[in-house]
Amino acid sequence: MDVVLVTSKGMVKRTSVDEFRQQGRGGGGITAMGVGDGDCVVGAVKLGMEQSVMVVTAKGAAIRFAAGELRSMGRSAQGVRGIRLKEGDKVIAVVAL
Repeated sequence: MDVVLVTSKGMVKRTSVDEFRQQGRGGGGITAMGVGDGDCVVGAVKLGMEQSVMVVTAKGAAIRFAAGELRSMGRSAQGVRGIRLKEGDKVIAVVAL
């Protein structure tokens, strides 16, 4: 089982849930995804290899892709571009199908 995280600027990242099993000492949490300036994580979904992901923007654009199209990355990675955004648009939702 994997977790897919998506940012408002269209970055997408798949990470194994096993990466999140070891909590750091001190209770400060762990990094789930590197996020650039002016960006934020808008959603995270659990995903099996037979599922797909749909990313939807505020202006009505959407993209759907199979989980296998995303390679698994470490926790601190920023991910890859999942959708190209038009001027003034942003990602508002991610859904596992």
